[in-house]
Amino acid sequence: MRHERSSRQISETRYAPAVVPQEALAPALEALDECDAILGKLDAGCCDPGRSPRMTSLAATLADARAGLHRLTVDSVLTEVTLTTLEDAGSQVGRLQVGCCAPKRLPLYADMLERLTAAQLTINRAFGAGH
Repeated sequence: MRHERSSRQISETRYAPAVVPQEALAPALEALDECDAILGKLDAGCCDPGRSPRMTSLAATLADARAGLHRLTVDSVLTEVTLTTLEDAGSQVGRLQVGCCAPKRLPLYADMLERLTAAQLTINRAFGAGH
């Protein structure tokens, strides 16, 4: 009979430190700040008002990711949730990018995806995880 472990146990095992100092996560927070700035540029220059709700949703996801980063300084069990939130933000950026009609704006989407990746890598380094 195989012993099943809960996702919480797996997360606790995978991310050994209970907490990390805020300074270790500072690059991730800076990356999210840059994502917010890029999103502001994208939203301001968008010619399709129908895309605005999707950009608003992305802004909310970025805010959730930022809140998750702050919570990681007191509880590393939330690491997987925060990483999943960053992944969700990336998928939202991808959907917006694919539907964009202005090729000159594509570098902004690419830059945002790079920033989200930087945030994810920062979290993995801070907790000694990754693949």
